[in-house]
Amino acid sequence: MLGFMRRFDPSYQYAKKKVESGEIGRIVMFRSYGQDPEKFIDGAIAYAGHSGGQFLDMAVHDIDLARWFTGSEPATVYAIGGCYAHKEFAEFNDGDNVSALMKFKDDSMVFLFAGRTAPHGYNVETEIIGTKGILRIASVPQKNHVEILDTFGVRRECSENFLERFEDSYVNEIQEFVDCIVERRKPEVTANDGTRVSEIAYRCKESFETGEMLKF
Repeated sequence: MLGFMRRFDPSYQYAKKKVESGEIGRIVMFRSYGQDPEKFIDGAIAYAGHSGGQFLDMAVHDIDLARWFTGSEPATVYAIGGCYAHKEFAEFNDGDNVSALMKFKDDSMVFLFAGRTAPHGYNVETEIIGTKGILRIASVPQKNHVEILDTFGVRRECSENFLERFEDSYVNEIQEFVDCIVERRKPEVTANDGTRVSEIAYRCKESFETGEMLKF
């Protein structure tokens, strides 16, 4: 079983049911952002020499969601980005903020963004645009439902990291793994999903490094 925990997040599961029931029609665009806090940049820089790059270390979850929601596979990819705040990543052919635009075989458009310099905290948001409606998941990142009114104005705090944001998802994921063992059934997330996502992420990385649009 692969650790794509976002599939076990209640909000993403709810959105998936909406898509499967046809409530938003045919998917036109899938957009997903993943941003790590700037406050943790020193750790990311220290790990850069061992990293596979942002598409492999960060965007794999967004790629998995794109495949999961569309039920399709990429046809072409064009990836761009750069070192906008931290030139250290350039030594390893990586950036601190990158993005990729893909055309999937079902003609849906997929846009991914991975960033390491979010000033507000850990931020994962997704939008699915259909012919009959739009779904937005965590379009305004928030730690909880508390609003703070003080001398800075009115605000909501953001999650610190992925463990905090997806705490329930990890619990649900482990429970599903246990249930699969007890009930003697195979999990929905398979090794093939991990392989395909890795292949797509490597293709994104290649496009980013060469500056060319690539076919799959």
